[in-house]
Amino acid sequence: MTRKVDVAVIGSGASGSVLTYELARRGASVVVLEAGAREDPTTFVHHEAAMLPRLYKSGGLQTTRDNDLAIGQGRTVGGSTVINNAIWLRAKLDRILPAWKDAGATVPKSSIEAAYEELERVLHVEPLPPDLANKGTNLFLKGCENAGVPARYLNHNRKQCTGCGWCNYGCQYNRKTSMLVTFIPWAEALGAEVLDRCDDVRIQTQGKQAKKVTCYRNGEEVTVEAGKVVVCAGAIGSSAVLLQSGIDLDQRVGKGLHVLGGALMSAEAPEPVDGFDGIGLTCVACASDSYVIETYFAPPLVFAIGMSGWFLTHFRRMMRFAYYSNAGVMVGTQPTGTVSLDKKKRVRIDLKFSKDEIAELKKGLRRLAEIYFAGGAVRVIPATYKDIAFETPDDIDQLDEKVHRPDDLLLGSGHPQGGNRMNEDPKKGVVGNDFRVHGFDNLFVADASVFPTNIWANCQATVMAMAHYAATFVAA
Repeated sequence: MTRKVDVAVIGSGASGSVLTYELARRGASVVVLEAGAREDPTTFVHHEAAMLPRLYKSGGLQTTRDNDLAIGQGRTVGGSTVINNAIWLRAKLDRILPAWKDAGATVPKSSIEAAYEELERVLHVEPLPPDLANKGTNLFLKGCENAGVPARYLNHNRKQCTGCGWCNYGCQYNRKTSMLVTFIPWAEALGAEVLDRCDDVRIQTQGKQAKKVTCYRNGEEVTVEAGKVVVCAGAIGSSAVLLQSGIDLDQRVGKGLHVLGGALMSAEAPEPVDGFDGIGLTCVACASDSYVIETYFAPPLVFAIGMSGWFLTHFRRMMRFAYYSNAGVMVGTQPTGTVSLDKKKRVRIDLKFSKDEIAELKKGLRRLAEIYFAGGAVRVIPATYKDIAFETPDDIDQLDEKVHRPDDLLLGSGHPQGGNRMNEDPKKGVVGNDFRVHGFDNLFVADASVFPTNIWANCQATVMAMAHYAATFVAA
């Protein structure tokens, strides 16, 4: 099967969907190739073991090579927007854009702000209503108030939400304005075509031209001949596509991976708070510029992974499931990680939290424990490999005694970035300031993989805004 189009877009997540729509409304013919399946939201179920393999890369078990860090990403039409918490958090552009400029990437603040505003309008972004938040949020907010830490409800992109709390497993009620129910069908209404279940996607090049994209779909080879090719497979995925296509730019592709990631902490309240009843990720505490503190809550299976303790201790704690409030601390790592292919062409992720990053993470965990005790928690339990539980504020010093290395904590991230860093110097980056891959006339990358340094925020809003901005260069 062969198709001829103006643009082939690889990936249908936050970046690929927005970019496809923007190109389609400019009159371009577009085909989108997505590795995951297209799902019918009405078939989603409130069952973690059923939804993880349907919607997540590696069934939710994607990790770095040393297994120290779990990285959650979506693998479905709509990408991670289908399984994220629908949190809309603008990056602090006055902080990150100067850092990007120092790293060789110039992005105008006005363009990203304009994109934020337009996207917020069409995706129904508004402050999260407190009555939809799970009651564990109250313990957190009370603690922030008593500890003198400013905190606020986050903005979110939902419409008429029921507050079921199953956002990370797909919204069966279509109340989350994910790409699956917004930009994808909007682009299709303008003539774009989305091909799901595309395996072994490769870009065929000749000289400075990307000539076509090939893949296998349902056992049949598919060829898309395109005037332009845009890779939007996300951090990790985009590097993998380029490398599998033989594009490494003197081994710069896949270099500079970084994450906003960290560890969870559970606080036991004196009375049941039923944290499972309502939206899980609701608030952010403005405690420091060195770490991010956000509330979170998950259904039992995933919650149990983040609960420390072994055997009977773990069992007894899980029996108190209804009593817990939950939050996490995240730090932005330096761009020192890599995405590569092993000898069997399998994707390999290498990223290690440095000593300084672990130290900052511990500061954040210490502050979060203080917040929870100030809110009235009777016990605070960080997500650690060794069993640690704080019965009083004095016990928080156990963090310094027992946590020294990355594998002392149960580390996770839903916000990978970098790998194909933007830099105007062809010898230092993968793409230029126009998102064009150095050395090619018609090949672009436009997703979180181009971020040269960390944005210190949930990625959805900024990934979409950057794709919105990139559409102008691709369409030019």
